[in-house]
Amino acid sequence: MGHKTGRKWIPPTGQATPCTARWSIFWALLWLLPGGLWAAEQPRVPIHAACAAAQEGLPSDEALEADGAVIGEVTIQIGDIFDPGVPGENHWAYRTVNRLHRKTRDGVLEHQLLFHPGERYSRDRLQETERLLRRDGYLFDAEICPIRYADHRVDVMVITRDVWTLKAGVSFGRSGGENHTSYQVEDSNFLGTGRELTFKYTTDVDRSTSLLRFTDEHLFGSWTQLGVRYAESSDGFLRGVKVERPFYALNARWAAGLEAATEERTDSLYTLGDVRDRFGHDTDFVEGHWGFSSGLHERTTRRWRVGATFERHHFFDAGDAEFPSALPPDRTLAYPWVQFELLEDRFVEGYAFSQLGRTEDLALGTALRARLGYSSSALGADREGAIFALGASQGWQAGDKLLVFGRAHSDGRWNDGGLENFSLGTEAELFWRDLGPHLFYARLGLDVTRDLDPDRQLLLGGDNGLRGYPLRYQEGDRRFLLTLEQRFFTPWHLFHLVRVGGAVFFDIGRSWFSGGDPIDQGKLLRDVGFGLRLAPSRSGRGNVIHVDIAFPLDGQDTISGTQILVRTRNSF
Repeated sequence: MGHKTGRKWIPPTGQATPCTARWSIFWALLWLLPGGLWAAEQPRVPIHAACAAAQEGLPSDEALEADGAVIGEVTIQIGDIFDPGVPGENHWAYRTVNRLHRKTRDGVLEHQLLFHPGERYSRDRLQETERLLRRDGYLFDAEICPIRYADHRVDVMVITRDVWTLKAGVSFGRSGGENHTSYQVEDSNFLGTGRELTFKYTTDVDRSTSLLRFTDEHLFGSWTQLGVRYAESSDGFLRGVKVERPFYALNARWAAGLEAATEERTDSLYTLGDVRDRFGHDTDFVEGHWGFSSGLHERTTRRWRVGATFERHHFFDAGDAEFPSALPPDRTLAYPWVQFELLEDRFVEGYAFSQLGRTEDLALGTALRARLGYSSSALGADREGAIFALGASQGWQAGDKLLVFGRAHSDGRWNDGGLENFSLGTEAELFWRDLGPHLFYARLGLDVTRDLDPDRQLLLGGDNGLRGYPLRYQEGDRRFLLTLEQRFFTPWHLFHLVRVGGAVFFDIGRSWFSGGDPIDQGKLLRDVGFGLRLAPSRSGRGNVIHVDIAFPLDGQDTISGTQILVRTRNSF
């Protein structure tokens, strides 16, 4: 039988808890609704079972590759949003949704396949294509498998399942004691073409914004991507366009891109969650690059890019009489640069990890990125100096229950006066399958800065991890945050629409100035809390709705004793 290489990180599947007798009438009414409220968990994603059945009696992947088999016929099978063959989904409401939905067109997926008829069969190439397809927000999952083998030709089936991508409505969120709302009409798979068209109106603590965005990741059936953004805000505007042909695959040999954007907005600086300064900020940004690579060798790809960047920052009085302080100085940077990247081909599949009910592609291989440029007045800059950016990540797997990830990044400028606008950040994440299908999660983040530009801050608060405190609460040039979280993955699938999880957590962190804090704001802060996780299973992006209740254990007496956070994130 054909099989996938690499270990899969999949927990055992639980069962729904039966209801008690006194609730029987209540549950009976709920079961009259489509599929019932508590739908028992299905065995992973049904398309995996389809591939397993199709491969019965076929040689293994290793045998096919050793025999020099070539790709034969490629069949694409795109599943509906709801599968009538799954118990609970053969309901008139769900069948109506299937009829109204415009399925992804076969050609959209054909353009993303990294293999073609007549080429040598390679399981690695099939797996990489699966990962590419799963990144598409309009697909729930993707599976590619051989289904027939004869005369050294392997017929291959590509199986995907669509999600509902047209969104129209109102959303609400709350974090750090502040509310934000959104009114939107969005389709990330417009008429089944894979293109995204979005109109959104948002209101948050900073501004109100009307945004129009268009994205086509396969322009004219190629690997070229086009993105256009147009926004009008209560404090300015945004115009942006980006055209890029990325390194779309591990073996891709070249890349190129051009991006331009202009924006006007009002920026605010914070102390203890309150605005201490506010000013206008104009930016202009243009960047172009070209990249080349020798491809994938011994499961590692190395890439080089050369490019040039121009960025201008102009600051002006925002017209707010409450904040008449001095403006940050303008700055203009113009610099050519060279960048090196290394990426190791080492991935595993996860399930019930950072998502609910979705296959996750976890990168365990080494990834490195280093960019170095030089800003020169000869190119229009107002300052000379080197500009650098570094990044690295690595994953480790210990058995079937433990995963650890480490990441580091740094950027800044170097001139005659030494380092400026320098930042260094590291983080470690631990995932331990501790209680059956459930998960213990820990994250430790450390950040250090030096001589940041006056419009930048290193902040810590309810909007970036310290859930029991107001947003942007602490400021400093040092920061650490430790999060401990027990995650629970339930078997509940509400109406076959929303999967349910939960968490209890403890956060501890601090942001402070190394040279002393004149207002003594940098004390150690802790909080505890619990939360609900809701993951829509029929919509794109893999977003998870977080509803958290957090209780601060430190801080000023003016802080509310209970913080309620409602937000949407792309992970558990």
